[in-house]
Amino acid sequence: MSTVANINGALYLEMLRGGAAVLECNRDAVNSLNVFPVPDGDTGTNMSMTINSISSIAPAPLADAATSAAKAMMRAARGNSGVILSLFFRGVARVFSSAGGDSADAPLVLDAFREGAKSAAAAVANPVEGTILTVMRECCASVAETDDISALFDAFFSEAERILAKTPEMLPVLRRAKVVDSGGYGFVRILDGMRRVLRGEAVDGTAAPQSAPVTVNASADFSEFGDEDITFGWETLCLLDRSPSVTDDQIEALRAYFAEVGDSLVMTYDEEIFKLHIHSDVPVEILEKVAFIGAIRDARIENLRLQHQELSDAERESHKLESEPRKRYGIFAVASGDGMSDLFCELGADAVISGGQSMNPSTDDIVRAIDSVPCEVAIILPNNKNIVLAAQQTAAILEDTRVIVIESHTVPEGVSALMAFNSARSPEENETCMNEAMGGVTTLSVTRAVRDADIDGLAVKKRQYIGLVGGQLKFAADTVFDCVRDMLSAFHDVELCTVYVGEDAKNSEAESVIALAGEVLGSDCEIVSVRGEQPVYPYIISLE
Repeated sequence: MSTVANINGALYLEMLRGGAAVLECNRDAVNSLNVFPVPDGDTGTNMSMTINSISSIAPAPLADAATSAAKAMMRAARGNSGVILSLFFRGVARVFSSAGGDSADAPLVLDAFREGAKSAAAAVANPVEGTILTVMRECCASVAETDDISALFDAFFSEAERILAKTPEMLPVLRRAKVVDSGGYGFVRILDGMRRVLRGEAVDGTAAPQSAPVTVNASADFSEFGDEDITFGWETLCLLDRSPSVTDDQIEALRAYFAEVGDSLVMTYDEEIFKLHIHSDVPVEILEKVAFIGAIRDARIENLRLQHQELSDAERESHKLESEPRKRYGIFAVASGDGMSDLFCELGADAVISGGQSMNPSTDDIVRAIDSVPCEVAIILPNNKNIVLAAQQTAAILEDTRVIVIESHTVPEGVSALMAFNSARSPEENETCMNEAMGGVTTLSVTRAVRDADIDGLAVKKRQYIGLVGGQLKFAADTVFDCVRDMLSAFHDVELCTVYVGEDAKNSEAESVIALAGEVLGSDCEIVSVRGEQPVYPYIISLE
């Protein structure tokens, strides 16, 4: 094997692509180890999507190539691990740029990697030993200086594997799961790919064999980790184009707020962009706080508990466990329409039972849903007054499960109740809070009359649009716009209006209805739309 005295921009990009290829081949293995900071099983995917963003960068002098690669990774970074990885290579690029020139020798590469480790750690609010940060720092700090870049990367790789094997001794959650850190394992795989390129090996998606995993277990058992292992339920990741008028001090002032509302905080910025990763229970509030920095280029909010539950369910199925451990809470919502079902799942429901107006599920349907998610306390959201009784009857059938029926009569009431749920509370506290949350919601429903009628002095003609307030017929009009306008005009001081668009509503009409809501309720009211795809009602409107 020949000595490599220098690397230029083209070779550096080739090394990164080699690292990306080996990581991609090991992506599922990295995912299977992911129990920290939360057991959501996506570290390999996040890191792979981050580093693969450099695939189309054209060869250039080393400083330019490294800077372009770092910017691409920063913009594509996903998850805690992806952001940390992008910050590492941003630090590397900073050293190459400061040095100038078209190439780097081994001492400069060593300095660049050490700066990369410092850059990654500096952006993390509360660095934890036993993670990818530890592997980055120690593998760079421990190697001896050399004039051979190929030998340097062999040393990086060897030291990184040695430190990785010790991560279960440093971090209790890894020791409990009997695995090494997933982010650290992914970083080792990237180093492996980079050194293979320097050794002259062909590295691509098919020719990137795995090294033997240095794990106690080859993967974590996600079903061993319950909701109590997830302190905050929502992951927020956003990228903003920074406005020239925003100062560093203004951005830094946000750190105290972030530390108060969440954890797993990684925040970084430069003259052009701002990137944030955080786990919290107030994702929308966080996006509102950072909006002043500039235009949002990308934003993602993911339900960590739902991700974990999906992993747990899949693992139980693959293991074919005869006796499944019961989680503390299970939440079961009744809804009709793909959009409505997706909404309840995103908000944390364990199962959505198909049903609603004219299609009421039976008690047996509800029991089967609860049986599919073993839990100590089942919270049911009927979302229709005609389903409440069937839900209440499940208590007599499920002897080993406590059943709490939150008597939501509409989908908006169910959504509001679910958002008030907190797994850290007692069943009694949750029941009280969820019922209180429903009290602040008014539900308006729009549909069409199937016959002529006179109800409480209101004359209705067949095919007219009719408006119901809390289930009571109050309005009738010849057009959907007149019906919605009349309904909304009866309400004042509304802070939030959510329009659920049904399966029969055309997009152009829905856009006009949403605009009408904003016009009637005024600029002080926030208007949100959800494509619920519910039948019967082209529009369900929630007022809070």
